[in-house]
Amino acid sequence: MLRDPMKGLCVKILGPVRAWRDEQEVDLGTARRRALFAVLAANANRVVSRNELIVALWGDSPPTTATGNVYTYVSGLRRSLEKHREPGRGGGPLTSGATGYTLRMDSDALDADRFHRLYDAAGAAAAAGRTDEAVAGLDEALALWQGDAYANLTGRFVELDRYRLGELRIAAAEQRARLILAGGDDGLVADLTTLVRAHPLHEPFHELLMRALHQAGRGTEALEAFRAARRVFVDELGVEPGPTIRALQRRILATPDQPAATPRPPAPVAPSPPVTARPRGRFLVGRDTEVRLLRRLAGEVNSRRGTTVWIEGEPGIGKSELLAVALDEARRTGCRVARGAADELSRRVPLRVVMRTLGLETTSADSERAALAAVLPGDPRAVDRIAGYVRDLCATGPLTLAVDDLQWLDDDSLLVWERLIEFTRSLPLLLVSATRPTPAGRESNGLRDRVAAGGGHVLALGPLHRGDVARILGAAAGARPGPNLRSLAELAGGNPLYTRELVLGLLRQQAVQITGGVAEVGAQVPEVPRSLLDIVLAPLSDLHSGQWETLRHAALLGDRFTVAEVAAFTGRTPSTVETDLRAAEVVVNTGGALTFRHPMLRQALIESVPAALRPTLHRHAAEVLAAGGGTVARVAKHLAVSTPDVDAWLVEWLTTHAGELVRVSPGTAAELIRRALADGRCTRSQREALESALPAPGSPA
Repeated sequence: MLRDPMKGLCVKILGPVRAWRDEQEVDLGTARRRALFAVLAANANRVVSRNELIVALWGDSPPTTATGNVYTYVSGLRRSLEKHREPGRGGGPLTSGATGYTLRMDSDALDADRFHRLYDAAGAAAAAGRTDEAVAGLDEALALWQGDAYANLTGRFVELDRYRLGELRIAAAEQRARLILAGGDDGLVADLTTLVRAHPLHEPFHELLMRALHQAGRGTEALEAFRAARRVFVDELGVEPGPTIRALQRRILATPDQPAATPRPPAPVAPSPPVTARPRGRFLVGRDTEVRLLRRLAGEVNSRRGTTVWIEGEPGIGKSELLAVALDEARRTGCRVARGAADELSRRVPLRVVMRTLGLETTSADSERAALAAVLPGDPRAVDRIAGYVRDLCATGPLTLAVDDLQWLDDDSLLVWERLIEFTRSLPLLLVSATRPTPAGRESNGLRDRVAAGGGHVLALGPLHRGDVARILGAAAGARPGPNLRSLAELAGGNPLYTRELVLGLLRQQAVQITGGVAEVGAQVPEVPRSLLDIVLAPLSDLHSGQWETLRHAALLGDRFTVAEVAAFTGRTPSTVETDLRAAEVVVNTGGALTFRHPMLRQALIESVPAALRPTLHRHAAEVLAAGGGTVARVAKHLAVSTPDVDAWLVEWLTTHAGELVRVSPGTAAELIRRALADGRCTRSQREALESALPAPGSPA
């Protein structure tokens, strides 16, 4: 039985380093002080010498002030850990000795120790045949992780221990997947896809993904997973996959989904109806011009005039609802309709989305469609065959074909879509696609250009106007929105989904009062609903922990930032940061600097950082920006919300920039200068300079 981790001193290192004492979070201070605490926690209940700490923090090239810095860091930690202890009395968890320091902690008070214990117990349970118990133990162990171990910290010790713990985490995830697969459960595909993406060079995850796909009857996708794995190993390591994964490929080839058949030319049959239908118009407000256009085009396709519609915009902006309008109108006029949707897994299986949209499944009750579906995977003429199938369908009557989230389509499916765009000039074919904006260079951007050049229609959905936002607010709240609620809704940036969820979340919090037919919130801004932040972050759920950390640091830096600044902030290389930002597809270049596509996304990323950790990160950001030539106002903005600790760097920076800071931000200047003067560590000349620069009471902020 594990002890209650929130009693006494509790420490977490499997993610951002944090600590609690008697259920109250401890302010661990600056990044370097937090790193020293992490070293002591990982070596709890033994003396860690000062020399060990110096090497752990600075390696073989410590500064001349290292010994003094260690003393300062320990003193600061002791003040944070022992806030309510009388001076001179013992009993605190952090003790000093002749040669070093000891952090006293109970068994299982460190999350890494609990992880080890659960992992070992799961191994014993698995060896004894208690599979369910083993899986439950591994689930509990893996749930302890909140990111990379020692997130945001650097130093020789934490980097080595981060690697060691990361390897154990991978081993636990692998063992869990093997146990579940051995039990016959085939619901692991999504989890294993995420693991493959996060650890592309760990061959067992590729093998397990192939097994899960094959076990689920998705042999074609399993073989594509092998091809993807082989590309990774050849490109990155210059080697072929190992014997285990190659043997698995051969077994899958020997037992395909069903025997291949030589089909007759397919008869023109109607596509299958969509599996799911979205509620029409749920967030569709303020798109009257676009709705009129789609209704006109849906009517024209029945007059045998085809065209292409390209709908693009941010998540939640209303793309899918507009797409649904086009399909509803096409059905109303008697046109045949086929709708599909892509997701991130779609890129791994060529043509899968297009085939499903058209009803080309090996399990189809129509023998000709089933036969065509059986031979398409791996056929070098597959794109031509599908295009020919659509042409035959259009020969028997008008067809509306729609794909949502087109940004996830694989390259072969994009080739099919390109062919179909050409068909719209001569066939009764209405093509409708909805997509997020994608970075320059993506093939889907080339399709967008072809739609525009070929006489099609590109509908770029922007934010709603204030009047339309007020309509959504009123409909969701059940009353006319008041000025405070309308002002708060500006956080949603005109996004209809975000706006509606903001109101619903505030209603759940009972933060909205309806008086005299007016829905209003108090003058004090309420907390942004957690449900809204979850919706905003949902498109990023497949990113690995390193990419998450890059985005969080970028968000903390401010409205605008550069790759170089994020690299200095995170300790990663600029190329890694650039790759992470590109993979997330939520950052745009705005004239020499980067910014998030939507302000609510930045807010959600900031809120995802533990509140107790933000002051330390803001202090680190201030130092990074100051070193990189950031403006005084920008550095001071971070200092104003950073950890209140005063040290030599802060005093020196304030002394140097006090005059300019008073001019650009007198309120912030006064707060920071008073903080420095109250600490008492200024030299006489520094004190005189700061006192002379201190704004007079009543100066404009």
